[in-house]
Amino acid sequence: MNKTLHYITFQYFPHFSANTIVTMKTIKYLKKLGMDVKLIFPGREKENITNEDILSFYNICENIDIVKTSYWLPFGKLKFLEKYFYVFSHFIWSLSIFIKYIFSNQNLKNILFYTRSNWVFYFFSIINLKIIYECHKYSKSTNFILTLTKNKKYSGYVFQNILLAQSFKLSATQNSNLVIMPSAFDEDDFLNLTKPKIEKDVVFIGRFTRFNENRNLTFLIDAFSNKNISNFNLNLIGGPRKIADELREEIKIKKVGNVKVSDYLPQKDLNAVLASSSIGILINSSKDIHSKLHTSPVKYFEYIRSGLKVLAVDFEAHRLLPYSKNIYFFKEGDVADFIDKLTNAAKDDDVKYDNIQQFSYSKRIEAIVNLFARLEGLEPPTL
Repeated sequence: MNKTLHYITFQYFPHFSANTIVTMKTIKYLKKLGMDVKLIFPGREKENITNEDILSFYNICENIDIVKTSYWLPFGKLKFLEKYFYVFSHFIWSLSIFIKYIFSNQNLKNILFYTRSNWVFYFFSIINLKIIYECHKYSKSTNFILTLTKNKKYSGYVFQNILLAQSFKLSATQNSNLVIMPSAFDEDDFLNLTKPKIEKDVVFIGRFTRFNENRNLTFLIDAFSNKNISNFNLNLIGGPRKIADELREEIKIKKVGNVKVSDYLPQKDLNAVLASSSIGILINSSKDIHSKLHTSPVKYFEYIRSGLKVLAVDFEAHRLLPYSKNIYFFKEGDVADFIDKLTNAAKDDDVKYDNIQQFSYSKRIEAIVNLFARLEGLEPPTL
């Protein structure tokens, strides 16, 4: 199997988001397998961010080739019609990268390509290069692109749950070249973490908005203001800073003394918080179909690897998660039900997640490498 892989993505690094974590951990473990890996992404910001800054943020020690391309397009610079500028910028950047490859001196048939960009996938797929597209949400543009590439036998697909895959009308060729893989945890992040757990310490980790929609964190603040759980402590960790400041102001106005809001933390600091916490929370708003049906939260796998009990809003996507029988589900917007499930979780014995290593990045990358072997018409390699 080819050993050179280029990961091309329309993301920005470093950035505190589940999507960038998945990208960087995927690259890390491909590198650990001995592959020659290159990350290519648009440099959207003016800050002088070094490759070392990026790797350190994600707690990655491997030497990874990182290429930050020039970026002069309007997305992120013009605040009106931002959604449309994003689509336009994404398309133009993907096309420009594709053209650079076409006119390069590289033998593209000897390179494996991986992307989370639907437009990158389209351009590389139509000339029959070996490429895997990791799809993390439904969109009309992705549906259109998958229709155009339905007969491309060198194109592979990774979906994070079965409902997301079923949201597209996939061809027989596409169905034969896909894998369903939930998110994962990085075992290296949890080595030598022996901090004792603090009973009734509860944590939520993640961006405070999802696709520009509120994640319903005000519900958690209101719930923890209830005197019946005044002996519990909640730590909300994430951002963006503007939303974090708004939450801090809300907590101050409502005089909620057992909720703390922390800004973005590097991965190693997040893991220290997880090591000492007892309960982790999954919450989103039902206004977003992705949150209800298609998500596979990275933080969930970090929660369970840390031995946390998990409370989750009762969405179908959460019911599809591994070990879902151990999750304490609460009704969206129901404070009484949330408090009931939280107190039950605190009283119950610790949860044991059997055979948890199957959800490590090592296993996830094994499935990706096997899919590439399938696209090349080879037997899966021995890893």
